[in-house]
Amino acid sequence: MKSLTAAAAGGFLALTAASPAALAQCSPLVTCELIWQDEFDGNEVDTSKWEFMIGDGSDFGIPGWGNNEEQWYTEDNATVANGLLTITARQEFAGNRAYTSTRLRSLNRGDWTYGRFEARARLPEGQGMWPAFWMLSSVPEVYGVWAASGEIDIMESIGSQPDRILGTIHYGGTFPENVFTGNDYFLPPGSATSEFHVYAVEWQPGQIRWYVDDVLYASQSNWFSTGGPYPAPFDVDFHLLLNLAVGGNLPGPVDPSVLPQEFVIDYVRVYEIEPAVNAGTVVFDDMEHANPPGVGWFQFNGDTGGGGVSANTVDVPPANGGNASLQANWNAGASGFAGGFGRTNPLDLTGMTHFSFWINPDAGQRYTLEINLQDDDNGDSAISSPEDDEFQYQCQVSPTGPCAVSGGGWQRVTIPLSSFFDDNSFLSGGNGVLDASPAGNGQLINVVVAIISEQTGSISFRTDYWSFLTPQDDDGDGIANLDDNCSEVQNADQRDTDGDLYGNLCDADLDNDGQINFADLGEMKARFFGADADADLDGDGAVNFFDLGLLKEQFFGTPGPSGLVDD
Repeated sequence: MKSLTAAAAGGFLALTAASPAALAQCSPLVTCELIWQDEFDGNEVDTSKWEFMIGDGSDFGIPGWGNNEEQWYTEDNATVANGLLTITARQEFAGNRAYTSTRLRSLNRGDWTYGRFEARARLPEGQGMWPAFWMLSSVPEVYGVWAASGEIDIMESIGSQPDRILGTIHYGGTFPENVFTGNDYFLPPGSATSEFHVYAVEWQPGQIRWYVDDVLYASQSNWFSTGGPYPAPFDVDFHLLLNLAVGGNLPGPVDPSVLPQEFVIDYVRVYEIEPAVNAGTVVFDDMEHANPPGVGWFQFNGDTGGGGVSANTVDVPPANGGNASLQANWNAGASGFAGGFGRTNPLDLTGMTHFSFWINPDAGQRYTLEINLQDDDNGDSAISSPEDDEFQYQCQVSPTGPCAVSGGGWQRVTIPLSSFFDDNSFLSGGNGVLDASPAGNGQLINVVVAIISEQTGSISFRTDYWSFLTPQDDDGDGIANLDDNCSEVQNADQRDTDGDLYGNLCDADLDNDGQINFADLGEMKARFFGADADADLDGDGAVNFFDLGLLKEQFFGTPGPSGLVDD
């Protein structure tokens, strides 16, 4: 039996292998409790935990498993011995295929909404190999056919690049209207196939985080489903899958000479973690649905003008932008109340202290956005007068601001909730306190924006990623994480000489290929003892051994993390 004693973390990034008995712990962001596990201590696959999926996918309505894969899945390609599950891909005929392998799932044997999911594994190599540890919805009828129902890829790899680990989510609409976003993590050359590593995600409401050997390398909170409002589709039960595909869309054609190959799994563990994201963010709308009316947005005309909102799939902010923003177009015949828009989306704001959004106002315009938070005081999940409250903040937009600068490009506006005042002009009741939480009197129901024009003519802007948050400053440099271009290292000067939104102190990616490796070491060597600003990571005016030390700390990693980039 493997030890369940937690091991202390340490070492230089992922360059040092974990000991065989080490238990990957939950991250410092959460507390957790082990609730499900398979240590593979028997002599066969435990079918109380796993179901074999047999064939070429046709019996499941997806021939080729939806990816033009070339294998036939069987039970015979999975063995359990010496505390390990081994899935072996072979060149042999079965069904109508020339290759065999195994695919397992925990559907109806292990299904969870939220948690930490991890496996310790050694990967195969060779052209055409495609190992995966991933999750699918256990209730696809809720949000619809893939990918409206979602997919979480905890770990994927391709045999031609086995040390490149892929962490991805799939979402959006039913194929082919699906969308995916993800990140890569690079292990030391040869490490993925010769050593065991722990691959994990921590999935909480509104956020999914990816880890390799407890190194956080990706975090996502932007997604959508055509089947329901955010945080759909990632708010229902999912189950685990383990498989080794042969060929297919991602790895490409198979080189038969590499077979047989083995995907070896030491254990799979599931932890229950605290239900709230300790990152301190509640997303009101990330606009990724590209369908404002379909998710509760409404609009109205005013005394001096009219207009509306729509999706904009071209102009999005540099962070949290995703695939769409919200376009607002109004026309004012005179100064005054031109109309407005808003969304109904009940939320618990417990612990939130600020409201944040991105905005890109067109040049030369002057207007005020009256941002109204409508608070359900009588607990009926609706807004009515005189029972409920409305709290307002006036955001003045002009060529000089101060809230946002028209013509200034994308800007993030963050407003303390304490700066919203009790506005009795529309809702005259309530208790006069913004307490949108069950511990208060109810919850937030609507965010409504009234547009007050200061001129005649057009009022137009894009806006995106409305959220409530508690700004954190993890590195203690006085800059909140969401505005910090190097959020885990103190860099009060925010130096970013190459303009890629990653601060120099955490950006040793000198060739800007998204990874820090020997090519960057060569770049630094070529610039050594010079004054190249990009290679001067610590900002002391010279490229020297201090900068080389910083590069070493980041070796085989990626730049960041940066609050200004969708890491």
